[in-house]
Amino acid sequence: MDTTSEIRLRHDRKQSIDKEVHLETSESLISRDGGKVSTSTLDCMTLLSYHEAPSYLQFNPYILSGYRGYLSTKMCFESMFWMTNETINIWSHVFGWMLFLGLTLYDLLLLNIHASFTDKFIVGMLLACFQVCMVMSSLYHIFSCRSEHTFNYFLSFDLLGIALSMLGIYMTGVYYAYWCNKTWQTFYLTTVCAFFVIAMILQLPWLQVDDNVKMLIFVMWAAYGVVPTAHWTVMMGGLENPIVSLLLPRVVMMYLIIGLAFF
Repeated sequence: MDTTSEIRLRHDRKQSIDKEVHLETSESLISRDGGKVSTSTLDCMTLLSYHEAPSYLQFNPYILSGYRGYLSTKMCFESMFWMTNETINIWSHVFGWMLFLGLTLYDLLLLNIHASFTDKFIVGMLLACFQVCMVMSSLYHIFSCRSEHTFNYFLSFDLLGIALSMLGIYMTGVYYAYWCNKTWQTFYLTTVCAFFVIAMILQLPWLQVDDNVKMLIFVMWAAYGVVPTAHWTVMMGGLENPIVSLLLPRVVMMYLIIGLAFF
């Protein structure tokens, strides 16, 4: 065999080996993440259509494009600056966190209000819960394309953030609404916290609770807020009370926004 033929043969063998390694890498990626991966997803900068996206991301058939393929942690962070179907989700929560951080600094440090420690703690807790919610949701949307395991992991954190924000809303509302009635204040604060603990226990992965059951608990928890609201309205004398007529429409609007978030 002449030198030219030998070089060509070695080159062909090298190409064959490289192709096998490439296929093995693709197969291991598919096996690890448990989803469908087309060859285009191996190019990290390529955005996918609905049918090309990993199967666990195909939960909204009305979003037809802009999906990210499987990305490394570094590329997930870089994808924050791409124009994808998660861009608005990511940055709306990032800016939301900045907003609540600014409100926390202003209300607790810059705004010189002579309030009790308990009052400041309640307001600080509410703003802290909102910040955690924004951060958790941001991380969920950033890393949702890393793998199916990572998706489910950060989805649990996202639900935790939502639960904390609801807890903060309920506790501040009950605290101030029942300021003059400590018995009912304690009762409603206790039951709200009990709902929170139950909702969090159901999120534990080893319990393998059905997703519909988890969502049902969240809906029941949100609906439970109507009870102390209605009770407070009756105790205050109904809509004839100027405080009730001022605050009740705002409470109703808050519930409409929460309902919109769920659906």
